Amino acid sequence: MTTKAHCLKTRARSALFVASTLLGLLWLGGCATAPRLEGNHNQQAMVGKTKDQVLSCAGSPLRQATEGELTLLRYYREAPILEESFATSKASRPGIHHGCWATVILQEGRVVEVQYRFVPSTVDASNDCEEIFVPCVQ
Repeated sequence: MTTKAHCLKTRARSALFVASTLLGLLWLGGCATAPRLEGNHNQQAMVGKTKDQVLSCAGSPLRQATEGELTLLRYYREAPILEESFATSKASRPGIHHGCWATVILQEGRVVEVQYRFVPSTVDASNDCEEIFVPCVQ
């Protein structure tokens, strides 16, 4: 076999390997799902509560806004520092810093929906938002 033919064969194998790897990654990426944004226990338990009940159990929101007939109360909770690191044999390695925005939507003075938004969006931080409302469901 000539050197030129050998080079062409090697390039073809390399191209096939790269194409197979990319297709495999795309296939695996298709299996990824977005974190759950609704259906959490405390999130659902808030529906129907009055604004005064929310303020007394969850505290003052970081932001409050009115959009038409809706009142929005925005809360934020970050993960504890220890939750963000993982123990290894002789040390720890950092994890992803994350948190959760919870938006309580009120209409006519009552909660009609609670929305969670994770920071970053790739991490399911619903437990952080759920912690905001623990005093409200006890």
